[in-house]
Amino acid sequence: MNDSATVKPKKPRRIFRKILKVIGIILAVILIIIAILSVRNLILCKRDNELVKDAYGEYFTTSNSARMNYTLCDSTSDKVAVILPGYGSPTVHYEFDAVVNGLKDKYKIVIVEPLGYGLSDETDSPRTVENYCEELHSLMEYLGYDRYTLIGHSIAGLYSLYYANTYTDEVESFIGIDSSVPHQIDRDDWSAKPDNVYHMYEVMRWLYFRTGISRVLYELSIDEEMANIPTLTEADKDKVLAMYCSKQFGDTQMNEMKLLGRNIEKCYDMKFPESVPVLYVLAKDNCDMMPEWEGYHKDIVTSPESVVTVVEGQHYVHFTNLKELLEIIMEWKY
Repeated sequence: MNDSATVKPKKPRRIFRKILKVIGIILAVILIIIAILSVRNLILCKRDNELVKDAYGEYFTTSNSARMNYTLCDSTSDKVAVILPGYGSPTVHYEFDAVVNGLKDKYKIVIVEPLGYGLSDETDSPRTVENYCEELHSLMEYLGYDRYTLIGHSIAGLYSLYYANTYTDEVESFIGIDSSVPHQIDRDDWSAKPDNVYHMYEVMRWLYFRTGISRVLYELSIDEEMANIPTLTEADKDKVLAMYCSKQFGDTQMNEMKLLGRNIEKCYDMKFPESVPVLYVLAKDNCDMMPEWEGYHKDIVTSPESVVTVVEGQHYVHFTNLKELLEIIMEWKY
């Protein structure tokens, strides 16, 4: 054998280097795309804030000097209802437009955007159930309402339970749209533990929302989102898109999720007072996925006038089965 002969590298080693090179190129392209989307998202968020500035509603200033947005929807009825959102709602006003339209003959409605939601201000005030309810009660005092029904989706069920036990004489009834209950944390499931959900949202906030990936997906699906709320018009489309892209998972909402476990513990042993009839409209999808779901809700109502019913649809019942939801609420005596 000639010692001066060049020893050729083994073929598997060359293939491995090529694979690493291809992976490096792909990762570099992904990082460049994410950087572009992130910068685009920052620029468009500023535009969005101008587009939706004072787009609807009025403002109430809380005791910590933060502005809370609310919309008054008048009616010939003397009954008053207050709509409260599920966690992370980018715009309570637009999300519940079709619900308000369907209930306008039964209630005067106050659509509330809690601090950190929609057009309401961010706040440094901790998102404890006590602060949430005190702010809501201050708004109701400001508006001059001392008897009203609470209508709450998802996490608003937790706040409404605490509110009904704190301001019992003022709460005429509660309507829960597949709303949360304290004992849901008893489930032996990863997603039932608030700390796990908080960490998941932390990751989503940075990898999904802050990078602008969510914006691209919302831009592609905005027609489908609009179809969930049939009362919205084409004129609303740009504002809805702007709020979906820029009004989710801010610091206030993240603090709310961080304190969810603490707030659930605060309400853990509570039931609705006997003087407060409850109508729970639960999503069949959740009941199928969580066999305990219906029972958890039945366990915390005490009024004999209370009703727990299950309808076809997913967690956002007001999107997936609006017609039946409205029929049930309209037929309920409260």
